[in-house]
Amino acid sequence: MKTIQLRTEIPGPKSRALMARREAAIPRGPYSATPVFAARAEGAVIEDVDGNRYIDFAGGIGCLNVGHRSPRVTAAIAEQLQKYLHLCFAVTPYEGYVAVAEKLNAVAPGNFPKKTILVNSGAEAIENAVKIARAYTKRPAVICFEDAFHGRTLLTMSLTSKTHPYKAGFQPFASDIYRIPYAYPYRHAAGASAEDFA
Repeated sequence: MKTIQLRTEIPGPKSRALMARREAAIPRGPYSATPVFAARAEGAVIEDVDGNRYIDFAGGIGCLNVGHRSPRVTAAIAEQLQKYLHLCFAVTPYEGYVAVAEKLNAVAPGNFPKKTILVNSGAEAIENAVKIARAYTKRPAVICFEDAFHGRTLLTMSLTSKTHPYKAGFQPFASDIYRIPYAYPYRHAAGASAEDFA
């Protein structure tokens, strides 16, 4: 699966049939950016149910930094499946969680003691980061960048700037949130130089 190929129109007939089933069974909240359904993937290539192949520019939204079905990753998964599939660390801790936390603590910058918590999503990470910051500083306010996406929980929607499609109809949002412009020289304020804006 190292080449791109198009065998049908996009989306193909099998993807269209699956899209009809999806629309009947799943609400619009879990958004799908593409109208094709994956059948398999390898490396940086995804093959849809109609046999069309595409380059995966999303990489599982960041969780596939070694590509799909990396031999080392699949071997590690197969080995883990022989031990246990899933445990909740809050109920029964396990060594793998501790080992990952130790590795992340070791590679994180700074010469001070560090601790790591593993969470399920970016929104959960942001929620915890805000709670930790508020507990440490005793301050309620949060500063975030304009035009940033943070997630779909109530707090992360409050931090997200874009109303549609994320925030419409879900008010009221969390208070004490302040937005600042992101220092991006290609979108600086009118009348300001890129240097002043940065």
